[in-house]
Amino acid sequence: MNARIGLIVTGLAFGLWEAFDIFRIDVPVVAAVFAALFLGCTAWFWRRDSMRAAVALLVLFAFEVAVAPTLKHTASTTKMAIVGLGLAGIAAAIAVLVAVRRLGLPERRGLEIL
Repeated sequence: MNARIGLIVTGLAFGLWEAFDIFRIDVPVVAAVFAALFLGCTAWFWRRDSMRAAVALLVLFAFEVAVAPTLKHTASTTKMAIVGLGLAGIAAAIAVLVAVRRLGLPERRGLEIL
């Protein structure tokens, strides 16, 4: 699996997870905002191969990983799943950014080589 597909899959997974959480948490607005951010940035990256979208997803994944241990009324396995998926997203985003920079190619071509 290349880094581009990995970033899209992890972005979609978190976006859908947050969309599902809208109906399960105490403050559904927060989940709705994060669902919109994840799905919007993932769509932006998918359509345009934008490095800005990859950086935005990197920040969102890092936030999710940092917040996971503080979640109340959440099972430990759920927290571990959030951290694992978040770390996978961070790794994919970094791989996309490094590949484009290291190869020195335009954004679109640099991602197709991976």
